[in-house]
Amino acid sequence: MKVSVREGSYKSSPLDLPLDQSFRQLAALGYQGVELSTIPDREARGYRQRRGIWPGMLNGEKRAELRASAAKAGLEISTLSSDWAWGYSEYFPTLDGWGRGAELLVEDAKLASDLGSRAFLMHFGISTGTWDHARGILKELARAVEPIGVTIGFEGSLFYYLGLGGQAELVRMVDEVNSPALKIYVHPHGDTASQVQAIDEVGERICALHASALQPDVDYRQVFAALARAKYDWYWCFEVGEELFASSASGFRELTR
Repeated sequence: MKVSVREGSYKSSPLDLPLDQSFRQLAALGYQGVELSTIPDREARGYRQRRGIWPGMLNGEKRAELRASAAKAGLEISTLSSDWAWGYSEYFPTLDGWGRGAELLVEDAKLASDLGSRAFLMHFGISTGTWDHARGILKELARAVEPIGVTIGFEGSLFYYLGLGGQAELVRMVDEVNSPALKIYVHPHGDTASQVQAIDEVGERICALHASALQPDVDYRQVFAALARAKYDWYWCFEVGEELFASSASGFRELTR
């Protein structure tokens, strides 16, 4: 299994730490992949710091350059995360306003493909809606993304914001949509039993994995065994603060020796 990290957790501004420099730093720490956030970088417009990339600001040439920059550093842009959904959902608190949001997710899928990513993470932020409405949006989204060749990963730990249940209900939703383009981005939490249960519940519907900081009281042998049962052997993506980048990478190497 390979290891990646969310680049957006760097504390430095995008101007102080451009992507090409952050790629080199992450590779030096031992990471093989990186997850980028799709959210407009607001540093240049005088707002609060925010690290991210935006499909509308990257033409074909710039996308190729970004992918090449990561590869030159020895990294794969393994996944994207549609972090703009949080702000979008503040303007559209119900799924009634997600027509344009679905279009933006398709653009994220195209960007993911151009950057060589296999999957991208999505959710509806804090927007709520009915089961049928959510299923309808996801069906249309999956249909649009299937030809692009990337996988939509709905984060299992965030489905409950819809008001339709937790990850178990997301499993049902994915089965009802029944598309190879829609799977689940798992983020196990808690003790050993909770993390194993989260993975076993999703099974082979898993497309990617987020991980919080490594915990000394978790038996990761059992967590890895659950991933093996799910036939998952791709990236373990750390979603941690910059201060944990180095220790997370070295700790993961120790766990997987």
